[in-house]
Amino acid sequence: MNAYTARRMSLPVRVLSYTLSGTLLSLTLALILESAFSLHLILAWLISINVFTLLFYWIDKINAVWVGDSEARKAKKVRIPEPALLLLALVGGTAGAAVAIVLGHKRSKPGFLLLFAMVIVVQIFLIYLYRDQLPWS
Repeated sequence: MNAYTARRMSLPVRVLSYTLSGTLLSLTLALILESAFSLHLILAWLISINVFTLLFYWIDKINAVWVGDSEARKAKKVRIPEPALLLLALVGGTAGAAVAIVLGHKRSKPGFLLLFAMVIVVQIFLIYLYRDQLPWS
C-alpha cells in the first residue's frame, strides 16, 4: 500500500487492512513453524503473531520518527493506526506489543496505554475461562 492509496482510504478500512495483513502473515508463519518444527499450532501462532506485532510497532515507530513535524514527510509516509496495533495485540501479539512499548513506542500516550491494559485484562479473562482447554494444561 503506497502513501497515496493509504491517505484515500477511510480509517476503518486502513485498520482492517493492516490487521488482516498482520494476521495473515502470522498465520502463514505459524503454519510453517508447525510443520517445520512440529510445534503445536497455538504455540506457533503465538510466536508468529508476536513477531509480526513487534514488526508493525517498529515500522510505525520508524515512520513516527522520520515524519516528525514535517508536512512534506507527512505526505509521503503513512502511520499504522492505533486500533490496528491494538487489534494485533488482542489476537495474541501482546508480548510483542509490550516489548515495543518498553522500548519507547506509544509510551507517552496514556489513552493508548489504557486500551492496551484493557486488552491484557480481556486476554487474562479469556485464558481463565478456557484454561482447561489449553493445550499445555
